[in-house]
Amino acid sequence: MIQTSAPVAVVGMHRSGTSCLAGCLQDLGLSLGAVNEHAPHNLKGNRENPAFWPLHDSILDRVGAAWDRPPTDRIAWTADEKARLRDLLTDYASLTPPWGFKDPRATLLLDGWFEILPDLRLVGTFRHPEAVAASLSTRNGFAPEQGWAIWTGYNRAMLDWSGDGLVAVMDYDDPDYETRIRSVAGGLGLNATAPMPFRAAELTHQTATGPVPEPTRALWNRLRAAAL
Repeated sequence: MIQTSAPVAVVGMHRSGTSCLAGCLQDLGLSLGAVNEHAPHNLKGNRENPAFWPLHDSILDRVGAAWDRPPTDRIAWTADEKARLRDLLTDYASLTPPWGFKDPRATLLLDGWFEILPDLRLVGTFRHPEAVAASLSTRNGFAPEQGWAIWTGYNRAMLDWSGDGLVAVMDYDDPDYETRIRSVAGGLGLNATAPMPFRAAELTHQTATGPVPEPTRALWNRLRAAAL
């Protein structure tokens, strides 16, 4: 695989292992800059730069969407929104490459990111919809059907970028998770043999082993196929 120092975005649905994936890639040398390293629902932090949240939320709000109401279409960014992103990215110029970022909201907003960073590489993650819905129920009080609907919106948006920057999709519950991450790390310009202590059993609070709900089944099968 050809190595690259292009920037990396960790994408995927909330509560689907995006924090774990970002933390593992950080272990292997991905520079994340100033990120949250502790949070009530993420013992090791969600590895997000909070500076991106207001921008992403305002863009979603402009089209009548939100993090928990994913848009059904791609969103074109305004000139002002792209300027705001350029300003935020000035803080990343001093980082040792490759650098990256993680905010699940960006999964719904990648058009603007690619306009600013055309060489952006995407590494995605997904998780069983029942486990995600259970996690959202615990954290936000959402009904299972609401959780499945949000899960569908994010994962459909992620797969829309297959072949256009999406270099890998990880199954959070894959028993060979570590091997899978290391298999793509070199191609991202990272050290595939470095220690990777971020992932730990205590980070997983919800599991699901039964059949996926019927409304999510077709998309689940697409995700599983993309992860092979």
